[in-house]
Amino acid sequence: MIHAALIQAALELSGVVLGPGNRPVAGAVVEGGGRSVKTDAAGRFRFVAGEPLQLRISTPGLEPQTRQAHPGQSLVVLLQPQAMAVVEVTEGSGYTSQEGATSSLSRMDIYTTPGAAADVFQAVKGLPGVSNASEGAELFVRGGKPDEVGIFLNGGRLARPFHHPSTQGGIFSAVDTALVTKVGFVPGGFSARYGDALSAVLDLSTEVEEPRTGGSLLLAIPTQGLMAEAKVAGAALRGSVRRASPELLDRWYGLAPSFEESPENLDAQVGWQQDLGPGRLQLTALGSRSHLGVDTRIGNQMGTYLNQSHSAYGAAQWRQALGDSGSLLLVASRNAFAQAWSFGGWGIDAHEATDHGRVEVTQVLGPAHTLEGGLEATRLHRTPEGRVPFDLANWNPGAPARTFAYAFEGRREGAYLTWRWQLAPAWGFSLGGRRDRYRLPDEITRDLRGTLSYLLQEGVTLRASWGTFHQAPGPEQLDPYAGNPELKVQRATHALLSLDAAWKGTADWNLRVELYRKDYDRLVVEDPALRYLSSGRGYARGLDLFLKARRGTWRGWVGYGYLDTRRKEGKQFDLGPVPTSVPHNLTAVAQWNPQPGWEWAISWRYATGAPITPILGGTPNGSTFDPIEGPRYGDRLPLYHRADLRLTRLLAWKGLRIAAFAEVMNLLDRHNASAYSYSADFSRRSPEESYFSRRILVAGASLSW
Repeated sequence: MIHAALIQAALELSGVVLGPGNRPVAGAVVEGGGRSVKTDAAGRFRFVAGEPLQLRISTPGLEPQTRQAHPGQSLVVLLQPQAMAVVEVTEGSGYTSQEGATSSLSRMDIYTTPGAAADVFQAVKGLPGVSNASEGAELFVRGGKPDEVGIFLNGGRLARPFHHPSTQGGIFSAVDTALVTKVGFVPGGFSARYGDALSAVLDLSTEVEEPRTGGSLLLAIPTQGLMAEAKVAGAALRGSVRRASPELLDRWYGLAPSFEESPENLDAQVGWQQDLGPGRLQLTALGSRSHLGVDTRIGNQMGTYLNQSHSAYGAAQWRQALGDSGSLLLVASRNAFAQAWSFGGWGIDAHEATDHGRVEVTQVLGPAHTLEGGLEATRLHRTPEGRVPFDLANWNPGAPARTFAYAFEGRREGAYLTWRWQLAPAWGFSLGGRRDRYRLPDEITRDLRGTLSYLLQEGVTLRASWGTFHQAPGPEQLDPYAGNPELKVQRATHALLSLDAAWKGTADWNLRVELYRKDYDRLVVEDPALRYLSSGRGYARGLDLFLKARRGTWRGWVGYGYLDTRRKEGKQFDLGPVPTSVPHNLTAVAQWNPQPGWEWAISWRYATGAPITPILGGTPNGSTFDPIEGPRYGDRLPLYHRADLRLTRLLAWKGLRIAAFAEVMNLLDRHNASAYSYSADFSRRSPEESYFSRRILVAGASLSW
């Protein structure tokens, strides 16, 4: 009993909330780590936490406060009268990890969502508008492909953020969630500061407010990792090392015989943050490598798929104040990537480097006006070698091929300006524009983007956005030798209307409903003579719903997206379905704390099966068979659904904070399909199961200090 009491004391944050005249505030809400409590009649509260938390203290009529608190600490919080409610002037309508925001997934949500494996990208997949039809970490947003999402880390462009441990692509990202402090995801209508992205933006930051000394050790199957941070001469030094290998699980579940090389991912990340005079310098380095060798079937061919990849990312960011009302941001980054894969006589050995730089100035022109403008430049250098099938449904050794054996590069320079205007306390307006010059297509593009926001009442905001967005075709399509460098820059037009609402009572609720439409033109269509043409077009329209709630020891959220999308693109020569045409996506998460230090969580993911082109049979071609394709994307994979269950135990021991967990992935043992493979003559087809298509038990513990 004494030991239990000591543990509880070590895990408790306590305090008192006072209002004007130092009077106790009863019923104030104290939020942090995805949970909340209310103050008693004397204004006091107790909060169970196994690690330092950022607490948000709020009550109607008084200005909210955010305080950093540590276990065992007692806080005194004085709330002041609240100023008139003012709408936030921003662009589009995104989701953030910041506590207190209407539409947010906190870092604790990311860590504890069952099935997300504490991975930022897998957690973002649970948001509405993002497809759940595959188990990879790539983001399919509102009918767009993964390469339509701009990904940024500490201001630099992160071109290759994924590990590749399977034939199904990147299952996890190389970014360690333990170091991420802020996640911003905007699925449409994003700011003019982001160029060369058609669908969405994911902006990650590892910046900390105050340096601290500590760390954590993760020991689990299949992942082990170490994160440490230290305050060095006033600077913050933070780093992590992770290794992920499912070899023990593969042996346990009988998969080992199919592997020539068991999948393994290694990554390391380090960051340095130093305040220097009027500014702050932030340096970031990230490195990862993966390898895999597996006996598998692709199309109607059986063989060994080998994959090795290496990625390195470095970024330098400088931020400083300009007088009393301005700021300067300088960013330079490089992402180097190498990947070699082979299957039968096919394969590619590719090296590429992406350099990115940005100069941005923000100036406040008074209480109602702010200007943000900047210049940026990007350079991509790529050297592919190898050959791939011209038709990815036909992997026969003698099938027509695309051959790569050269180097080429593309450049882009851009300028942007955004004006944010507080029209009135309840009205906000943002208008931005950008101009880009693409060197390889030799084209200049211009975009205009605007957002109008209206605060209907406290906690309820209506927002409308419209804008145009451009992005270069893929490097393999612009390739001067195997592609068409005369392609046009792709274009999309976004229009959206969203309603954000938050209210508190017996339960705390957050709600977002968003209607959107996205029109594409200049999409890339395959052509027998010119290889590719910019004659494609398409549209995506739908509804996204995000609902988050807390009541007592329960909390949870639901994300649902309905999508209607058609494209003329690739081998789809008429406006019709494409692989991203997944009409229904649903993620539901429920978490329960039956007593301090214990948490049960369950998640369920559901999605319509992705469209595929059926193979109706085969025609003899010497010793092999060529496929006879049915209507383009005229069939679908089976419905995808998966449930995951997680138990977490938080406790303290000898100065350590311990989080032990056990998780059952694919609780219902659902055998989801990621593709179909075929017999040698295409007369029979069999589902190729997705990466987690069996019930798997994983367990481990994290130690923090």
